Amino acid sequence: MRRRIAKSVILCGFGLVAVLAISKSCPAASDQVYSSPSAEQLQLGVNEWLTQRGLERSPAVDAVQPFWEFSGTPSPEQKFDALMRTFYLADDQTRKIVDQCQSFSYGPELLRLQAVPSEMAAAEPLYSHNVNYFLARHLALLTAYSEAVELFKTIDLNYVVDPAGCLFYRSVCEHHLLLRNEGLDSLDKLLESTESVPVRYQELGELMRNDLQSVKEKSLGEVARQMRDVERRLNLGRTGYGVQEVEERIIATLDELIKKMEQQQQQQSQSSAGSSNSSAPENGADDTYLGGIQGEGLTDKKDIGNKDNWGDLPPKAREAARNMLDRQFPSHYRQAVEQYLKKLADRPAPSP
Repeated sequence: MRRRIAKSVILCGFGLVAVLAISKSCPAASDQVYSSPSAEQLQLGVNEWLTQRGLERSPAVDAVQPFWEFSGTPSPEQKFDALMRTFYLADDQTRKIVDQCQSFSYGPELLRLQAVPSEMAAAEPLYSHNVNYFLARHLALLTAYSEAVELFKTIDLNYVVDPAGCLFYRSVCEHHLLLRNEGLDSLDKLLESTESVPVRYQELGELMRNDLQSVKEKSLGEVARQMRDVERRLNLGRTGYGVQEVEERIIATLDELIKKMEQQQQQQSQSSAGSSNSSAPENGADDTYLGGIQGEGLTDKKDIGNKDNWGDLPPKAREAARNMLDRQFPSHYRQAVEQYLKKLADRPAPSP
């Protein structure tokens, strides 16, 4: 065992195992490439961790050995699976986290999952960063994107056995949350600076990168995404400030878009009147300002339930919005806006 540990330290000292070798004293390279260690190198790190935990003479050493018997060269995903099986067998905290992931399905209870404490990262980086990646990936798969992103921020890719998977799932969360700069940074690392990236990650990563690059701020396309995000948060039991903030941005954007469309209609009407000597457009509602959502589009942070009358626009204003949406955008945009406002108006108030 001493010999194996010494070999691990030597390998780390020469930087051959990036996932185990990064030292605070070593400067980070600007053109860093993320890669998965070989199975042999990773086993050395596992042996070191078992010794650190005082398990070098326990039955766990022999029990985990079958996990590392691969037929052929294992993929990063297979090595990560073997590592997590090892942690699960040897560590009570890992068993608790994994068992909770299996028992907690989509819903508010999902957010009660606890990550590995941050103070363990310095002492046991291989353990803490990979177990937290397992949890962050689980949160991402169950659409708890905000919580997953916060956990991904604490993970050091240099210690993650499957860096491609970690970057992919992080970028999925950032893409859904429209974190454009963060998402593009994660996708650039995935597509340009990571080895052994599966084809499916490459193809989906390119699609997400192109999509984030083409997203226009304050557009109905952005609003539609934000509405889906609010619905997702509400399904997870989230009704706090973060949700209100997104709702406020949605209403403010809709308000601004309607103002722009109204100005366009007025300009078209004036141009038409000048050429045909007509006095006004036939439908007065088209040129009536939507008084129900004047100003910045902000809602009352203290009253987010039925009392805030979300979506309860005056009939005249609602008709004007519907007419402009019908003329300017495809029908599914109007339907999405109407459904969203109706859901918010019908939503029960949260308990204090």
